[in-house]
Amino acid sequence: MNISYLILAHNNFAHLTRLIDALDDGCSRFYIHLDKKVKEDYINSKDEVFIIPERFDISWGGYKMVEATLALMRYAYNHRSTTDYFILISGCDYPIRPRKFLYNQLNLGKEFIDISPMPAPYKPIERFNKYYFEYDRRRLKFYNPKFLVEVLLKKINIKRKIPFTLYVGTQWFALTHDCLEYILYTLAGKNPYEKFFRHSLVPDEAFFQTIIGNSKFRDNTVANLTYTDWQVPVPPARIIDKHIDFLKTNIKFDDEYGQRFPYFARKFDDDSTEILQRIRNELW
Repeated sequence: MNISYLILAHNNFAHLTRLIDALDDGCSRFYIHLDKKVKEDYINSKDEVFIIPERFDISWGGYKMVEATLALMRYAYNHRSTTDYFILISGCDYPIRPRKFLYNQLNLGKEFIDISPMPAPYKPIERFNKYYFEYDRRRLKFYNPKFLVEVLLKKINIKRKIPFTLYVGTQWFALTHDCLEYILYTLAGKNPYEKFFRHSLVPDEAFFQTIIGNSKFRDNTVANLTYTDWQVPVPPARIIDKHIDFLKTNIKFDDEYGQRFPYFARKFDDDSTEILQRIRNELW
């Protein structure tokens, strides 16, 4: 099984190295996008680790998250034609099961991506039928002209026409070579997706789902491979001991996207050493 890991990273480089070490089976390759805000370089001596040249300044809710993901997909696709699966993860992820668990899942030949047609829980339609622009929403200045334009357009009730059946989900995925190739081929020609999602809110949770949902690959999708705890005031939760206790007795999860058999969990950081050791001792 040849796997290309597509990693979005912006901090916690010590953990990123631990993540790569845990996933490295001698056949996999690792492609990393470093956020443009990162001032330091990430250095890894492994031959199969590649920092892609494109760097985007990613802000929550903006289209640059999609652009960074696409840059990873294109670089990995052009760099290694024999990839069986392309797996998008965060640099703050870590495997919570032995490698055989992942291989057994991938051998099913499915597209592992959370996908649901709208309307869907927790995905307001206003994210897509209203206009949004790219700026740092977590450090919002109320005199920001982009913010003011958004407010004005909402006030006068300007709505956007959605030119396709809209599908939504969560950001992470594991896609077959054929599915990823289809996405890149679709975007290489005239398409409605890039123009539309450029002015949506949190487009990374709908962009790839909508392309797949409007294709033959829709019937081969299952829930993605990542466990996340959203039940905290500022999600996602950092993985701590209570999560390990929970994961020891819970391998399968049922949610709005179907049955989920997570191989990854998020999130961890440079100070997660003890938790990682417990994962290796008790979950692998």
